[in-house]
Amino acid sequence: MTRINIEINDELHKKAKLNALLQNKTLIEYIHEALEEKISSGKKKK
Repeated sequence: MTRINIEINDELHKKAKLNALLQNKTLIEYIHEALEEKISSGKKKK
């Protein structure tokens, strides 16, 4: 696994954190799944 440091604006962080909590996930889990979904949906369009 690779670790990265990212910078996001405060509003995006708040929304992501809230969505993660509502889904009973950590923020890292939520972001990981969101990236996987975005990548897989990009592959389907081609």
